[in-house]
Amino acid sequence: MDLQNNGYQYVGNKADGNPLNGPLEQEINEYPLHRRMRENYRYFGGLSVLYGLIFTFCLYKNLHGITFPICVGATIGFSIMLLHKIDFKLVKHSVPYMAGMILLGISTAYTSSFFFHFFNIFGIILLFCVFMIRQFYNDHTWNLPGYMERIIILTGTTAECLQYPIRHGISHLSGKNEKNRTIAAVGIGMAAAIGLLCVILPLLLKSDMMFSKIFGQILQYINFGTIFGIAATFIAGSMLCYAFFAALCKYNLPKEKGRQMKYYHPLIGITFTGIISVIYVMYCLIQIIYLFGRFQVGLPYGVTYAEYARGGFWELLFVSIINFIMVLLCTYLFYENVVLKVILTVISGCTFIMLLSAAYRMILYVGVYHLTFLRILVLWFLGVLAFIMSGVIVSMYKRSFPLFKYIIMIVSVMYILFAFSRPDLFAIRYNLEHAQTKKSEDLRYFLYSCSLDCAPEIAKVNLNGYDDDERLKEEIYNYFDGISKEYDDVFLRKANYSEIRAKLAADEYLKRK
Repeated sequence: MDLQNNGYQYVGNKADGNPLNGPLEQEINEYPLHRRMRENYRYFGGLSVLYGLIFTFCLYKNLHGITFPICVGATIGFSIMLLHKIDFKLVKHSVPYMAGMILLGISTAYTSSFFFHFFNIFGIILLFCVFMIRQFYNDHTWNLPGYMERIIILTGTTAECLQYPIRHGISHLSGKNEKNRTIAAVGIGMAAAIGLLCVILPLLLKSDMMFSKIFGQILQYINFGTIFGIAATFIAGSMLCYAFFAALCKYNLPKEKGRQMKYYHPLIGITFTGIISVIYVMYCLIQIIYLFGRFQVGLPYGVTYAEYARGGFWELLFVSIINFIMVLLCTYLFYENVVLKVILTVISGCTFIMLLSAAYRMILYVGVYHLTFLRILVLWFLGVLAFIMSGVIVSMYKRSFPLFKYIIMIVSVMYILFAFSRPDLFAIRYNLEHAQTKKSEDLRYFLYSCSLDCAPEIAKVNLNGYDDDERLKEEIYNYFDGISKEYDDVFLRKANYSEIRAKLAADEYLKRK
């Protein structure tokens, strides 16, 4: 079903005199697919309710357990079912998006790192939005800013459509079927009663001591916090499912209208990029001679290569990001020009040397001060930026190159590999193997600043020879004692590979002590 070229046909429904549907039916103006969702509310609403149940079972107080990838799979499955109901078929090349989401979900249950838990969720949402947008729109000509604009619009439209699960539900229940009207009336009455009791009941409990005592004995067997939490999770899952699909059915994302901004004279770009490129070439020659060539003539007295490397890393990283933005803007703002392309290619080449210089500086620094999660992260980011910069160069010479999709692919693949690598575990293994002296502060970093991925390796450490070893032994004992107690009753629903490994290592360590 292709509605991309259809106009927005609004359908107004008239009230039929029923007391429940007067305000609703008088002024509902909806898009054709919204009308179809309302008319098939049993299907769309039923699937949303079922999804809400799965969402609650998988994610209630459990954002990194084994059920997380199950929820991701269910999200993809329900989306396909909803698309099928409105006669939409999956577009080509949808599988990589679905595979990326599943892999990110599995990665979440594989590690205990909060960093990856957070960014995995962000990545899944981003991939899911792009995946679903592609089912409704022809996105072949969308550029990077255009895609981000549409994702923001879709997010706002989803918030706006949170009303539709309720509006369509009331419309369905208040139809001509007398039984449905009765259910709707009872439901509205119960909702009103619950709302009022939230205000009235606390007042009654304070007004009479005996009532408070008797009623309190009844309430002590009911965990209202858990009930409220489960109900809130279920409502959020159900309504978001329905609202997100309703937002897509609005077809309100702007169509590609071609370029609106005028091109500027390339001489402007040639002038300022030419001056900058001369400075960059000089800088890169110095990098090749003094850093890569390791010619020590000219280094300040008493400055080691580790200190020299650490001193310029962040500055180079920042300049590389500026270069990436500058090259993108120049290709977008100015008319095509051979000279400008050559200069931008030179700047891009210098950017690669800067990225290599930054990576080399960090490697020199790591050789002295060892690895941390942040140092691994920045090395990974340098690699990602190099791949993205390669795509930018290709897009300069080939305007039809799908830069946004290329960036999505590179970032997704590189991030998934990074997430499964469990850098905390890699860092502690590297540091223990390459440590020339035993320092308590190095081990404390992994105790207090890293995820539980490190726990099995910490349990293997021989603490003899560490400075302040008695205090360190006590801290490590408390570390494993806390892990053993916290994860003593982990059920299958909350099972996490890293936490299970940490629990087993903790129990084994405590037995030895």
